Amino acid sequence: MKKKKLSLFLFIDAFGWEVRKRHPFFLKDRTVDQKKLDTILGYSSACDPSIISGRLPQDHLMWSSFYYDPKGSPFKWTKALAILPDAVFRRGRVRHYLSKWIKKAQGFTGYFQLYGVPFKYLPLFNYAEKKRIWEPNGLLRGETIFDELHRRGIPHYVHDSAVNDETKLARLTADITAQRIDFAYCSLGKLDALMHAVGTQDPKVSELIHWYDKQLEQLIQTAEEHYEEVAWYVFTDHGMHDITEGYNLIADIQATGLRWNKDYVAFYDSTMARFWFLNKTAREKITDALTNHSKGRILPENELKEQGTFFEDGMYGELVFLINSGIQIVPSFMGVKQIKGMHGYHPSDADSAAAIAANRSLPEDLTKIHKIYHLMRKELGLSE
Repeated sequence: MKKKKLSLFLFIDAFGWEVRKRHPFFLKDRTVDQKKLDTILGYSSACDPSIISGRLPQDHLMWSSFYYDPKGSPFKWTKALAILPDAVFRRGRVRHYLSKWIKKAQGFTGYFQLYGVPFKYLPLFNYAEKKRIWEPNGLLRGETIFDELHRRGIPHYVHDSAVNDETKLARLTADITAQRIDFAYCSLGKLDALMHAVGTQDPKVSELIHWYDKQLEQLIQTAEEHYEEVAWYVFTDHGMHDITEGYNLIADIQATGLRWNKDYVAFYDSTMARFWFLNKTAREKITDALTNHSKGRILPENELKEQGTFFEDGMYGELVFLINSGIQIVPSFMGVKQIKGMHGYHPSDADSAAAIAANRSLPEDLTKIHKIYHLMRKELGLSE
């Protein structure tokens, strides 16, 4: 006997509108409606909490991974690691295993990576995603759809970020076949990783999207065999930009003659630099250095507020500099090498746009990724 209804929310990381348009075959015969969505300024660390909560970063307090907090930093003990040779501990594999060790030692359950953050600077920062956001009480502030699911006892599937896409889909298929769930949220990350490595135009990208097309076709077909009604949505959090240039922004700041942790502190993401000022002179000099910069611009307060990423207390930076689309800050605290694809540029850039497709009509007011939360509530029959 078929179970009554299943709602599937299938998240393909970085499968943005521009990439999607170049692959019109994807679930073509099943798609009833699809549309472009505005993303959130920032990275997945901002987008994912927004999608599952319906809130913007300034409300749920999760924007970037690291924020300035020398008093509350859980990494104070890492000062001892600063004496270790950079040449060794800059290596990706070494950083990966160190990240796993630190995550376990700190009791973090959320996504955690050291990336290229220098050990000598790490004790100045705190980390936002200490808890797994796909579980109840996962955000720094506010609730998510998973709080609601647990509170109401709704049987559901949610992916395990520690396993690969094949395993995630196999586990979801098993739950569907056994009719154990009424709701599923599955985030697939292979496309994002591939486009970081090869860009958006490489033939491997099309090959992978064909694979996703086949896998999700089979998944939906299985769901239809076991449920009377299947509602599915395939969506993403952001697009992907091809990188054409690397730029050493750190050198520009060092050229001001200001002293790290005496005059200022900064965090250099791949596309943004965030600054905290320890005196007035530092604020003036860095502002002057970045005003009318040829490679990017300072984001004014009113624009940050419009994007939902303004923090009155400067939690994620007292000044935010955003690099132009297609340029990567190299070196940065995310890495020392230029890569082929990156996201985290301004949401108004074409390649930043997210996307959603479904087997039913999409609401007209569904214009931004955080409104997917309201779709999830609607599918569960929950009042707003």
